[in-house]
Amino acid sequence: MTTITAPHAHPSPAQPAPSLTRAMMPTAAEIARGRRRLHRKAGYISVLLAGSYGALVFAPVGFWLRALFGLVLAVACVSLATGVMHDGNHGAFSTNARVSRIAGWSSDLLGASSYLWRFKHNKLHHGNTNVVGYDTDIDQMPFARLAPQQPWKPWHRYQHVYMWFLYGFLTLQWFLLGDLRTLRSGKVGDHALPVRPRRRDVALISFGKLLHLTWALLIPMLFHPWWGVLAFYLSISWLVGFLLANIFQLAHCVDRAEFFTPDAPRRGADFELHQLRTTVDIRCKVPVVRDALHWMMGGLDHQVEHHLAPKLPHTTHRLAGPRLEAVCREAGVTYRVHPSITSAVRSHARWLRAMGRRPIDPPGGITP
Repeated sequence: MTTITAPHAHPSPAQPAPSLTRAMMPTAAEIARGRRRLHRKAGYISVLLAGSYGALVFAPVGFWLRALFGLVLAVACVSLATGVMHDGNHGAFSTNARVSRIAGWSSDLLGASSYLWRFKHNKLHHGNTNVVGYDTDIDQMPFARLAPQQPWKPWHRYQHVYMWFLYGFLTLQWFLLGDLRTLRSGKVGDHALPVRPRRRDVALISFGKLLHLTWALLIPMLFHPWWGVLAFYLSISWLVGFLLANIFQLAHCVDRAEFFTPDAPRRGADFELHQLRTTVDIRCKVPVVRDALHWMMGGLDHQVEHHLAPKLPHTTHRLAGPRLEAVCREAGVTYRVHPSITSAVRSHARWLRAMGRRPIDPPGGITP
């Protein structure tokens, strides 16, 4: 199923969808069990991260074992971002808002401000998924054209080649550029922060940057040559960025999702249909691969369920998924899903190539 939405196509208000979220929701007991699993998983991730970091920095081993520890550390960082930070910043980690906020602050350990991330991700992305001009996650200009309504540049014809490499710089962009630019301008893209950060907020953001710099670079440099530490840091950071970027792209920037202009209805009764048209799940038939991906992706192989109910702990998504698929089938609403991880990757590759082609001007010479 390949769909490229016309610039002014909207979800049809005639399709019945307002009850889809309620129909898929786990029970209170299932949510409580899922949250306990989430807390245990957070403990496992913490042990994995601390163990791999300790072995990488302090163990007297050779290059290849150190590289293996670095690989495990990268997986632990990705799992921390998807399985702890993400739930925390959505308020899904705990029924206690303060505990969720502490879990969300783990993004600061990874170099990205949780304070700014909540506005960029929770408000702009979730509230305006794949809406050009609002969803800053699909705004990768001038490097990439990810929606048919975005302007085309000659170098975009090669984006299906070079963007895979650029994805790896996501975390460095968070740490060095994105957050600092937002603080200076008071905006994320063209959208002003709802409240200017207080001195306390700026201090916490700065402290998070310093904490990341300390554990990731300064402490290792006490035990190893600076050039070796920098090489490992850039390699691990690139891998973390590459994996995190792809987790998002495979759900939204694919030829099975749709893109809209700012006048698209996406609130109230239109919310569910909009999310179903702009978000795609991933399935995998191989149990071991499926479980490993689900664990590392923090349940974001079920992005549709997450977008409909972002306060659900991700450890309940597997319960919600089959229910949502069944109720969508009954209601005649399209439920978009990649049948495998390789299918998802190919779908994103096709989309990059399609958006990289020079668009044909419609009548009147206006390029979408």
